[in-house]
Amino acid sequence: MKVVIVGNGALGLTSAYRLLKMDQGVEVTLVGPFARTGNASLAAAAMYNSFCELDKNTLIHPMERKKFLLNRAAAPMWPDFLKEIEEDTGQAQDFGFGTFLIQNFASDRLSIENFGAVMAGLNEFEEPHEMVSVSDIPKYDPEPSMRAAQCVYIPNEGWMNPTVFIHSLHDYLSTHNRVTMIDGAAKRVERQGDRVAGIDLESGDRVQGDQYLLAPGASFTNLVEASNLDLPFPRIYFGMGASILLLTEEKTLTNCIRTPNLGLACGLYSAPHRGGRTLIGASNHISHFPEEGARLTSVQVLMSACQEQIQRGFYNSKILKVNLGWRPTSEDTMPLLGETPIKNLFVATGNKRDGLHSSPFISQELAKALLGQPALQGFEEFQPSRKPIRFLKRDKAIEMAVEHTINAAFQHGMRASAGRMLEDLSKHYQQQFEDLHDQVGAKDWGIPPEMLNMYKYGHTSEPS
Repeated sequence: MKVVIVGNGALGLTSAYRLLKMDQGVEVTLVGPFARTGNASLAAAAMYNSFCELDKNTLIHPMERKKFLLNRAAAPMWPDFLKEIEEDTGQAQDFGFGTFLIQNFASDRLSIENFGAVMAGLNEFEEPHEMVSVSDIPKYDPEPSMRAAQCVYIPNEGWMNPTVFIHSLHDYLSTHNRVTMIDGAAKRVERQGDRVAGIDLESGDRVQGDQYLLAPGASFTNLVEASNLDLPFPRIYFGMGASILLLTEEKTLTNCIRTPNLGLACGLYSAPHRGGRTLIGASNHISHFPEEGARLTSVQVLMSACQEQIQRGFYNSKILKVNLGWRPTSEDTMPLLGETPIKNLFVATGNKRDGLHSSPFISQELAKALLGQPALQGFEEFQPSRKPIRFLKRDKAIEMAVEHTINAAFQHGMRASAGRMLEDLSKHYQQQFEDLHDQVGAKDWGIPPEMLNMYKYGHTSEPS
């Protein structure tokens, strides 16, 4: 069997790796620019965080809960997966386990409520954890006014240097006798009847196989629109996430320290790398086109927040690199995974910031599917060819949008004056988001908070 995989990010690489291990007769062609501009995983701390990323609504909504269960399915697979990759590639990975989740007062009540949601999730799923004194967190030294009120240590949640991971798999696959690596981008998928006949590349070449997997990250919609596949897919947007690599030397942390999720983004985090380096992140904003550089406001907030909330000594660190990743974010915020009505076409995208974390499980299931075996059982809701899933109710979505928008303002330096300022702001945003829902025809469904601007400026599919 010959399998063509479009996309050389975390899901593309791990799927190719799984196929080679599961079937000795498979040949793989992997298509993707070696430069990996905008690769979401390379800009991330690659945290093995299922529980740390819970917020107060995750386990309430059935679809959000299902997405969490997908994420959680991958978490226990990482230790053995890393060991296997180290043995096959001969390259030691840069990773660790044990995350300190702190709850401080750098923003408003949303961070407190999300911390509570994490604790509830840990208890519900009986995940090992321990409440610890903030004075016992190694290398934790925030500004006194930003000191955390409480902290939970989660031993099975950790972090990884994604650059080492991605490059190790790339090097291994590029020398494998059953793999062809193509340094280029896909331009068009040619459909003939109920099958894919080939992939045209921007170079003018064509690649062909028996089975095809599209895992091009945030570029998915551009490729689909150029291909006239005549299938409905939710749009995939570019979720811009910035991170900063610092040379922190003796101030380097021993473990990942992070906050709960905050408004319109994941929490503030700081993850150690070998060689006295630390990655800090993350920011988030959604765009309908790929941006080439991190925004000044994202960098400024991260630089200030990591010094104020995690380690004052970072002020003397050297900036080694500012990363920008294009997180593939679907318009309904749900992943697109599995087979399509085109018999030999499979899709894996839309995982936002969970793609690398979920890759041990997703790649295993995709390899099964490509080999004709039952796969992704229990996660059929994420089939890629579908209309956007309207899982939020209108009133709840507007309530969430108000909370997230105000919380994001606090992250960007807002100080609420005495009096009725927050109440007035809430009323202002409440009316604004009600008007937006009316404008796009969202009468009995709600817009996910991170998608507000995409609807506001008309960058979405027609409402269903």
